[in-house]
Amino acid sequence: MFPENVYDIEELSPDHRTLSARKYRKYLHHIAQAAIWTTYIYFAARLFFTLTTPEQTWKMWVIFGVEGLFARKLSPMENIEQPLTVLDISLNHQRLSLAATTKPSNQTIRKRLLGTENLPRVDVLVTCCGEPVEIILDTVRAACALDYPVSRFRVQLLDDGASTELHDEIAKLATKWTHLSYHTRGKQSGKSFAKAGNLNYALFSLQTEDPPEFCTVVDADSILMPEFLRATLPHLLADPEAALLTTRQYFYNLPRGDPLSQSRAYFYTCENTELDLLGHALDAGSGAVFRRDAILDAGGYPTYSFSEDWQLSLILRGLGKRTMQVQEVLQFGLVPTSLAGHLKQRNRWHIGHSQQVSVLFPSVNKAIPENLRWDIALGGLAIMAGLVSYSIGFVALPCLLVSDGGFIPAGSALEVKIQLVLAAAYVASTWAYDWARSAHAGIPFEPFAHAENSWLAAAHLYAVLRFHLFGSKPKGSFVTGSTANSTENATSISSFQKAYRDTIQSGALLNVCLFIATVGAMLFAIWVAVTGEGSTILKLLTTIAWPPLLHLCLLATVNNWVPIAHLFSPPIYHSRDSRLLTTEKGISYPRGGVELELSSEMSLLGLCCCFVVPIVLLGVLLGVVIS
Repeated sequence: MFPENVYDIEELSPDHRTLSARKYRKYLHHIAQAAIWTTYIYFAARLFFTLTTPEQTWKMWVIFGVEGLFARKLSPMENIEQPLTVLDISLNHQRLSLAATTKPSNQTIRKRLLGTENLPRVDVLVTCCGEPVEIILDTVRAACALDYPVSRFRVQLLDDGASTELHDEIAKLATKWTHLSYHTRGKQSGKSFAKAGNLNYALFSLQTEDPPEFCTVVDADSILMPEFLRATLPHLLADPEAALLTTRQYFYNLPRGDPLSQSRAYFYTCENTELDLLGHALDAGSGAVFRRDAILDAGGYPTYSFSEDWQLSLILRGLGKRTMQVQEVLQFGLVPTSLAGHLKQRNRWHIGHSQQVSVLFPSVNKAIPENLRWDIALGGLAIMAGLVSYSIGFVALPCLLVSDGGFIPAGSALEVKIQLVLAAAYVASTWAYDWARSAHAGIPFEPFAHAENSWLAAAHLYAVLRFHLFGSKPKGSFVTGSTANSTENATSISSFQKAYRDTIQSGALLNVCLFIATVGAMLFAIWVAVTGEGSTILKLLTTIAWPPLLHLCLLATVNNWVPIAHLFSPPIYHSRDSRLLTTEKGISYPRGGVELELSSEMSLLGLCCCFVVPIVLLGVLLGVVIS
């Protein structure tokens, strides 16, 4: 429909991440493949020895089950070329990497749309609902000043807060930028499917008489860079089957080190990049550009879930459309500035995933094919199963450690040694895969980056159950958009109130208990092995030093330490004024170099793990030889 040769499109030289991906593509493929087979062999051997040991115990099955929960989430989806979730644990991540590196690379390279004549028409849809007016106006000004002919794009502010003040401010700006307009469907906060309903209002009501070819969705707190449209449109123009392009979200108020993983850098540079290679990138919300006709054919934005962007990606994929992602620095937003605000945001996402089951109801969008409905519903259940896996695993670990051994089949010394060697190889392959994925992404990641925010699993489950079983508000009543409209970010509360909010109310007290229980159980297991009768080395190797168990203990302690560290040393979030620079035209952009400051840096703990883990695994193998 839009042949590329009609437009003047320039291909830019690849950035360092693209070059890194090319360099390490084969390494990632082979290491992922080796990790998968090592996992299969290890668990097959463990199952065989457990079934054939003459003295089976319930502990053997419990530890086997816990290892299985962490190795592979209980996902009903087997076709990795149609991945419905990026919340899987190790094995499914490895399968995704293998699938992404098996096919010829379709990685999105940087492009620019040049010229000023006959460019496609675009509507920039800015959604808001009660956010601070000054934040919304920063977003609107930047959107109006995009490097694109003003006759070829419009900026439509979609206000679900029906703010009189905002209406008047937009009216003033419209005298300067005539392609700007204000729209509202009334005060919708807490009523009708928030952002999805707001966007559908634009698609089906505002654009009927003069529809554009493309639309861009922008959250109220996201500042677009001037080159945004010229950097995104070429990819859609070059591929008629591409329905949507999502851009990585950068944030200009992130604290140093990003202790809560609010940047979601691992998702953008590893998971979604690999999904992009398969043509199935997930829409991350703000900064998405889509072909309007494709979204209309899909029935508009789905309203059965709060995670409307994620669900739209699944529907488009099921309809045979390609979705893409670009990594360029094209937008900057804000993250919640408190632990409670972070939790509230993440809870909303997981409640949205739990709502995927409702796609099976007859009243839900009939444009979704029936077979796709089942895929989406099962994908939502798989994400919930992942939360259950983490919750059960974190609680079970200290209980296993304080038990009196007996959870490794020990029919003979040879059987124990075989299992130990396979266990060490299994853990080593997992770490090697994480290294290869990090190298492929071109960013150094902390250990267990794929499990970021797993310490919130129990809190998410509680929020999901509370919403569905005890929530009194309409099930489509969540307000989405900028985090700045959250009362959880209030800074006027006392230190005591803040501590109470970030411990009791956020559920972090559970993580404190799990951290203490895990560390205490590890010390107890070491003490029992050292002071008891028999070979100390063998007792250590079959209890606390059992490689998968030691690996999971490290994961549990590192992850449950996150909220504790937050309480003792709260991160310092940058203020808007300190990070924004206003031009002579009154448009605010993040100061130069902000994206470089926010690049991932491995902490001292991460560096220590990278050196200690290989040494520990070598120690395990040495212990096998000695024993």
